[in-house]
Amino acid sequence: MKRLKFPYYFLLLLPLTGLSQKKYWQQEVNYRIQVSLNDEQHTLSGNVQLEYINHSPDTLFFIWFHLWPNAYKSDQTAFSEQLLINGRTDFYFSKDAQRGYINRLNFKVNGVTANAEDHPGYIDVVKLVLPSPLLPGGTINITTPFHEKLPDNFSRGGHTGQSYQVTQWYPKPAVYDAKGWHPMPYLDQGEFYSEFGRYEVQITVPDNYAVAATGELQEDAEKQWLNKRIDFPPYTAKPAAANRKPQSGGTQAARNAKKNESFPPTSTQTKTLTFKQNNVHDFAWFADKRFRVLHDTLTLPSGRIVNCYAYYLPEKHALWQKSMGYIKKTLLFHSRLLGEYPYNTATVVDAKMGFSGGMEYPTITAITGKYDEKSLDQVIGHELGHNWFYGILASNEREHPWMDEGMNSYYDNRYDQEQYPQPVKKKKPFINISFGTDETLQLLYSTKKDQPIETPSHSFTQLNYGLIAYSKTAKWLELIEERMGRTAFDSMMQEYYRNWQFKHPSPQDVETMLRSKLKDTDQLLLAERTKTGKMPGEKNKLRPLMITPAIGGNLYDGFMAGGFIHNYSNPSSKLRILLAPLYGFRSKQLNGLGRLSLNIYPQTKFSRIDLGVAASRFSKDEFKDIHSDVNMQFLKITPFIRFTFRENNPLSVRNRFIQFKHYNIREDFLDFTRIETPTDTFDQGINKTINRQVNQLQLGISNTRVLYPYKAVLQAEQMDDIFRTTFTAEQYFNYNDKDGGLNLRLFAGKIFYNGAKTFTKQFANDRYAFNLTGPKGDEDYTFSDYFIGRNEFEGFAAKQIMVRDGAFKFRTDLLASRPGRTDNWMAVINLVSDIPDRVNPLSVLPFKLPIKLFADIGTYAEAWEKNTQNTRFLFDAGLQLSLLKGTINVYWPLVYSKEFSDYSLQMNGKKRSPKNISFSLDINGFGLRRMIPQFNF
Repeated sequence: MKRLKFPYYFLLLLPLTGLSQKKYWQQEVNYRIQVSLNDEQHTLSGNVQLEYINHSPDTLFFIWFHLWPNAYKSDQTAFSEQLLINGRTDFYFSKDAQRGYINRLNFKVNGVTANAEDHPGYIDVVKLVLPSPLLPGGTINITTPFHEKLPDNFSRGGHTGQSYQVTQWYPKPAVYDAKGWHPMPYLDQGEFYSEFGRYEVQITVPDNYAVAATGELQEDAEKQWLNKRIDFPPYTAKPAAANRKPQSGGTQAARNAKKNESFPPTSTQTKTLTFKQNNVHDFAWFADKRFRVLHDTLTLPSGRIVNCYAYYLPEKHALWQKSMGYIKKTLLFHSRLLGEYPYNTATVVDAKMGFSGGMEYPTITAITGKYDEKSLDQVIGHELGHNWFYGILASNEREHPWMDEGMNSYYDNRYDQEQYPQPVKKKKPFINISFGTDETLQLLYSTKKDQPIETPSHSFTQLNYGLIAYSKTAKWLELIEERMGRTAFDSMMQEYYRNWQFKHPSPQDVETMLRSKLKDTDQLLLAERTKTGKMPGEKNKLRPLMITPAIGGNLYDGFMAGGFIHNYSNPSSKLRILLAPLYGFRSKQLNGLGRLSLNIYPQTKFSRIDLGVAASRFSKDEFKDIHSDVNMQFLKITPFIRFTFRENNPLSVRNRFIQFKHYNIREDFLDFTRIETPTDTFDQGINKTINRQVNQLQLGISNTRVLYPYKAVLQAEQMDDIFRTTFTAEQYFNYNDKDGGLNLRLFAGKIFYNGAKTFTKQFANDRYAFNLTGPKGDEDYTFSDYFIGRNEFEGFAAKQIMVRDGAFKFRTDLLASRPGRTDNWMAVINLVSDIPDRVNPLSVLPFKLPIKLFADIGTYAEAWEKNTQNTRFLFDAGLQLSLLKGTINVYWPLVYSKEFSDYSLQMNGKKRSPKNISFSLDINGFGLRRMIPQFNF
């Protein structure tokens, strides 16, 4: 043949290349697996035989394999890191016995030993180097034995006692498609992408286990045995032997023992069960000795019969009696709207999966959590619906979760519309402060915290994963359905199902389909998949000002009652309004607080700018005698501006800010005037008023990560005669998931005088001085904390302190010259530690008593002066009782410096006394944030 010149040769190949690119192909992997369960060691032992067929146009020199059980091998895996990002430490601090792994692998390819190389980044992925290249159209057989230690069920799979959830458990080739290889680590948030094929799995278990699995059970005798388990009685554990020492109900060991005692003894005999299924890309199985089993058949419109099973625990018998109806309704619903269910079995299992909700696998789904009848129907509907989206239409959910979760959620909404039509709700405009899905989406839009629909699972924040991948995608499809018409939309989706069943559709395939069906004027809707913010026609869910009850109180105003008037239930509003008028029944005064702020989200260097003003007015003291009845109040008006820096990573929980506040404070103080009458001369208390200002600049950083969170604030304040500068930093060191940790606080401060330091200036600025002892209410010079009695010197209210400055817990407020008081400099270390159960004698109690240990040590300028009588370092330590998640903290100093001992001896008659107890209240914003979660200041 005559050789063609280059230009013509190139042109000739162009159409052929274009055709080859358009031709769809996918790999095929067929499995034969034998596996045995050891329910004493919680292990699996088995062998895998894979037939790998290369349908690609490429020659393969290696195959990436997923060894996902190794995700549970250590705390350095991608799985462990993601749990920490999402706020979970249970796996990170788990013991070796709770973790899992897969080992004893010995890969052979066509009988020849093959090397497996570690992935450079993931412990649960390996590269199998083929002894010889696999040509296009070629087939190889891969075999390996394996041994697996099942972990405690932290995420979808493992075991809970002797209840087994065996998922992502065998060596599995990664997908190779037109985009190349897709090796990926196991993740909790983000599911899977696997090759289709046929499975034949033989499972050996003790013969009193009921096993639910992907595919069709082959043994008729086992089917008959399962059909009898509808009346299987619950197992009651035998009472503990009389000579057995009961363990503490408050320890994890006791809880585990109690949990494990609910399982019946394991049979000494075993059985081997065979399950087969074609056209699936995964295989899962569940085993429990306690399962009850429901079985029925469903005849599809085509006449094909589906065997439906429900496996559940005996204590849920009443609720799960209706599960068979839910299974059938779901299968018929999706078969009608999308296309007929193609498998001969559909199974739902009540199984603890490490979370609340469910998890889908081909022909079988696991449900976990507590439900009523409606919510059980809904979660079964959602998880069984995944047989279509994920099971049959096997998109890459890890990269494109909307194609799985979002499409499935759209049909969830359709199902709910049919089964549970919404009644007309009566409006409750003045008390409804709850946020549903729509409101939370609007809040994300308005604060620019949302992410595009087309975001990989692992790149979503935890909130966005649920709201965007699921809910917003469903709304996007509803919008397309509205423009297209429901009949046309359903016809299109049925065509999509016919064309792509048992394949791997991509977003481009969906977009191509939509472009062919949408009118030209509606084509812009397709771009919404890559955008943030509201979609066309999506309306804000506006609400008027909300009014909710509010109560409060202090010694001077007495009990206060009023309300919150706010627009925080309107998530799209950038102008935030809060008014909280409160009437004091003792002071007979109208008090309260308010805030008006404009929230701007520029998304430049700053993610947010807050500009506004806050105000508050309450009583701060009172004086009463036979001649006087004086109520003293304060009024504070505080304009502010705050710049919050933008974080590049949406998953970051770091917060950096610059904030300026100008405090304008008018406060009453007590004075006396001499009154002379014909019969008497006396001094009568009167109110006088002073006005003062404080300018406050803060630079702050915090990271609310679940492991070792920290925060630090550098603060500079300017008053008339002084500059007050402080640096406060805190870091929390986790002990483990159950025993809490240690909180370390560092404080340093320095006061500078404007001009010469004089006695007059010192006296006038005494309230701004530093104290080692936690400041009292009269030292809260910006009125930023809440005090029961700001100016009390005896009684219960006098024991309240602030966690500010030195934050020592031992009070010395009755001394004219307090140890550790300075208007120069101060440095302090504060420690608060939880008490681990293993060393806590109170762990024997049937409830957890939140007792902690605290210790403070500090020094200050005067202690370092020449010829001083002061001790250079002061300390105190004792017990701390923390209530309501640290909102109320009670401190009992037990060990402390001589200066404090002398004070206690002088005031209480002994060096150590319960009268030294103090407490703090940390409710600044607590009530508002709990009542209105969107409160953010």
